[in-house]
Amino acid sequence: MAWTREDIIKKVKEGFDFTGMDIKGLDLSGADLSNGKFERVNFRYTDLREANLQNANLRGAILRHVVLVKANLSGADLSKADLTHADLRGANLLNAKLKDAKVDGARGISEKVFFTQAMIDSLAQNNKLSINGNVITILTKKKASFNIVPAYRFIKLESGEDSLNLLGKVKTEKEMKELKIEIMSNSAICGENVYTIEPGFIGIPLEKGAGPEKAQESEKQRKDSLQMLAEFILKNT
Repeated sequence: MAWTREDIIKKVKEGFDFTGMDIKGLDLSGADLSNGKFERVNFRYTDLREANLQNANLRGAILRHVVLVKANLSGADLSKADLTHADLRGANLLNAKLKDAKVDGARGISEKVFFTQAMIDSLAQNNKLSINGNVITILTKKKASFNIVPAYRFIKLESGEDSLNLLGKVKTEKEMKELKIEIMSNSAICGENVYTIEPGFIGIPLEKGAGPEKAQESEKQRKDSLQMLAEFILKNT
């Protein structure tokens, strides 16, 4: 069967199981594929930029050379997925599972991490986190460090319309001010739109060393940091 964009979107809404199927090369940019069942599916060379793949099952999926720029992958299961040379710049990977995923050559896989305030508090209370100014270090054997910036994650639209496409996104305090968004406790008001937000921090992985002799080590750290952090938090919080 030759799948079309319309077929895929319709079948996902119906709860269809695509396990093991070949749907490579399609333009699925901006498509709502949330909760999709895509285990071991071949997505090679598919355009998934800005697609909604929240809570999707992508275990063992072939995502080589796939464009996932600004895609919503929060809560998605990417365990054992092949993300070789995939472009994930700006993608939302909050709570995504990346155990044993192949990320060689992937772009944006660990550029930013969102730490909730509750997560920071829990790690600190259990002596599993050190804080030095705006730098935090997760106290594992590898001791991954992140430069953090206060930010908020938009988790629910309480009223109005999501005209600025903020749901699932993370915005820094500076960006919130630029968008003229008013923060009141755990709510954000943008014009006539009201959102529930979660406070936290954007973390940018710090590379080890600055010289060329550290380049290989730094690159490996950047690729491993998000997966290591996710696994550590799941086991220890």
